[in-house]
Amino acid sequence: MFARPFKLALALFVVGILASCSWMNRPITRPLVYNVREATVIANANVPLRIVEGVDRRVSAAIRATRPPAGAERVVVVVRIDKLGYGFNARRRLQSATFTVTAASVETGDPVATGNFTVNSPTDDPVMAEESLAEEIASRVRFAFSLASPTIRKVILPPRTTSTRLTTDPAPRASVAPQASPTAPVAAAPAEVPAPAVAEVPAVPDLGAVPVAPASAMKSNVEEGASGSVALGKKAAPCDPAKDPTCEQPKP
Repeated sequence: MFARPFKLALALFVVGILASCSWMNRPITRPLVYNVREATVIANANVPLRIVEGVDRRVSAAIRATRPPAGAERVVVVVRIDKLGYGFNARRRLQSATFTVTAASVETGDPVATGNFTVNSPTDDPVMAEESLAEEIASRVRFAFSLASPTIRKVILPPRTTSTRLTTDPAPRASVAPQASPTAPVAAAPAEVPAPAVAEVPAVPDLGAVPVAPASAMKSNVEEGASGSVALGKKAAPCDPAKDPTCEQPKP
């Protein structure tokens, strides 16, 4: 009678334990926000040192380039490279790496986040395969803990030293340009402006006093009330207009 409830309770207990184990060991699928202070990369002896150094260098540069949010929990990150191998099918010539990332609290030392990851190298070039795999591991760690990608520094090339001078030639001497002493400014003399030319006015000859006729010698004209007539044709015989009304002579 009591066996059935007991079996049911035992089954629920086992399912709960399995679920908790799978929950604790699940991979980090979304970015976590922590104040990452330092990162350490560890691996077995069969892992090339170039991969370990490449991951450590890239993750440390990302930590320095990241500005952590205020109030975030301070942690240290440990990256453990578990296994190196090759992919399957189309990726059988590409290297792959399985690694574990653990974040531990600085205050208590307890792990606060753990994740397992598997990445593949994007190239099979033997020269770039290890560096490419290290970049894939570091990029996955940057995404998991919200770390910023470091900026690429500008490479300053050294000056060119190629020369056509023979080794037996004497060493060139540095040419020193003569320093010109500053001279005091000299004020320029004002230019003389020529006076404008004056045209000569010819002298007016003295004509003397203009004779003026007396008023009694001046005769009246038409504008002063005089009248006159103009006769055309043959001159008429003298007549007296006072006596002859047909006379055309002007009246006195």
